Amino acid sequence: MIAHVSQESIEHWNALHQQPRFRPQYPNEHVVRFLMNYFPPEQRVSQRALDIGVGGGRHTKLLCDLGFQTSGVDISEEGLRHCQAWLDSLHYRAALQRGSMDDLPFTGGYFDLAISFGVYCYADAAGMIRAVAELHRVLVRGGRALVVLRTLDDYRYGKGVALEEKTFRLEIDDTNERGTVQHFVEESDVPILFQEFSEVQFEKTETTFHERQAANSEWLITVRK
Repeated sequence: MIAHVSQESIEHWNALHQQPRFRPQYPNEHVVRFLMNYFPPEQRVSQRALDIGVGGGRHTKLLCDLGFQTSGVDISEEGLRHCQAWLDSLHYRAALQRGSMDDLPFTGGYFDLAISFGVYCYADAAGMIRAVAELHRVLVRGGRALVVLRTLDDYRYGKGVALEEKTFRLEIDDTNERGTVQHFVEESDVPILFQEFSEVQFEKTETTFHERQAANSEWLITVRK
């Protein structure tokens, strides 16, 4: 059993990653922009990169595409299996390991950069704090990371059983997230959550749907150790 992760949660993600519709092929544009902005092509081959929450592997593959020394971690054996098969088909090499975001199976000060796209939100407040602390631990001094979290304006907010302030066990059926625990973050939380980092920058991004009656709302947080 992985620390702080229930068997129910592991089974949830394994079941999803068995379905092709939950294995997207293309990377998120904000991840691409982060990598292009901060990491020149001539430096990438010598830099160690970590994808926290591999899922189906789209951002792990991107890191390999760009030439980084790539590692990835996820709680889902099924997600890791699919990602490994995808990388093998392209003759890419990456060090994939099973583990959780709040107990990373790596030594401290190892990675030059890390990506956590929509992963830390699947926790309660304490779990998110542990995950951020682990991110800080595994980065080299001066290392950078992109973390994407959900805002209080996200349409999922409040649609479930309240477990604590800004944390809910979702009960909606229009996504793949029924039963998952999610913690949402407001603007004033961000500097506190990432206070151990030397630099913190963040922006808000939203995509509306249902004739602008609902939105996916996220913080794009860039940090430097």
